[in-house]
Amino acid sequence: MRGLTKEIAMEIVRRTMHVIGYNVNVMDKRGRIIGSGDGKRLGQSHEGALLAIERRGRFEIDQESAARLQGVLPGTNLVIEFEDEIVGVIGITGDPKEVTKYGELVKMTAEMYLEHMKLLEQAQWDKRMKENFLLAVMNGDEGNVQTLRHQAQQIHFQVDKPHIACIIELIDRNEEELMTTMKRVADVLEGRPAVQLITIRNARQVVLIKEHLHERKPHTDICEGIHQIRRWLDVKEISPLRIAVGKPFTGIQGMMKSIQSAEDTMRAGYAIYPDEPVYYATDLQLETMAVPSVHNWMSEELLQLWAHFMEEDRSGELQQTLELFYIENGEQQHIAERLRIHRNTLRYRLQRITELTGKDPRNYQELFLLMSARWLYLLEHSGTCRDK
Repeated sequence: MRGLTKEIAMEIVRRTMHVIGYNVNVMDKRGRIIGSGDGKRLGQSHEGALLAIERRGRFEIDQESAARLQGVLPGTNLVIEFEDEIVGVIGITGDPKEVTKYGELVKMTAEMYLEHMKLLEQAQWDKRMKENFLLAVMNGDEGNVQTLRHQAQQIHFQVDKPHIACIIELIDRNEEELMTTMKRVADVLEGRPAVQLITIRNARQVVLIKEHLHERKPHTDICEGIHQIRRWLDVKEISPLRIAVGKPFTGIQGMMKSIQSAEDTMRAGYAIYPDEPVYYATDLQLETMAVPSVHNWMSEELLQLWAHFMEEDRSGELQQTLELFYIENGEQQHIAERLRIHRNTLRYRLQRITELTGKDPRNYQELFLLMSARWLYLLEHSGTCRDK
């Protein structure tokens, strides 16, 4: 801690005068008044404080003594001790017979406040260290593993225990509100038992690391940890938002991959399933394969394929049929029931898809190519392919 500053001294004066009703002065360890209920005395040297420091205890000043000393009024002075050192003096102005009884109380209040400020400063330091570590992992590479592991030890983060990366992204917010709201998100989640690390990534995203306590079955409802996070934010009326949950990890390299999987899952989920509030990497493994950082000849061909298909299928009827065919694993009876059409109509639509695309969805390899084309097209036109 920086020691007894003017700001801390004035706060001690404010707190103690409110209780005892007498003027309080706070002097630094050189006897200079740095806090006082009487503003005219600020900056003056206080000889009584120097005597209290010399005695390493209390020095009381009556009317007669005050007349002989420089810069003092009647009252009592007690040294302020912090971490076994004298850091200043607390003085109470008034008849020593009246104010002495408050001396130990005011001294204890000042020392407790210094301890409180130290704890706050340590907490802020720990917070910055944790944020810097998470940012370093997000921006680092596998060549920095040993350095990052050392940083993890410094902040007491057990990197070899199972954890999982999550990204929280705000939606439908104007630019002026974004950063303020992101700070609220971080404040709500920071220090929660479920959240080990958290940092604001940009004006729209917070990245956090939470313990991975149990496995979640694919395509099931949101797991308990994510449910808690959403509930905490809902209570503070922070919405709407979307959450992407990466793959579980252990180790520094696993942490990097978990963050990357959460990023890819957010991009794929937002582009392909924009109405869903939570995306899991374990549910979107195929979709995230369509999140390229650069385009190649294959992705260009697939994009052209889907653009042509959409041009021919203006109503979207065939696109809807293809999506359900994929979701229902080709079970034609279920697909026909969900579309409320006859199976013969479904067969006609599948044949029509084949004619327009040159790919037969009843062939699983060609179905995968068609769905990849769809995902790539959605990613391309949502702007998530190239922008992190």
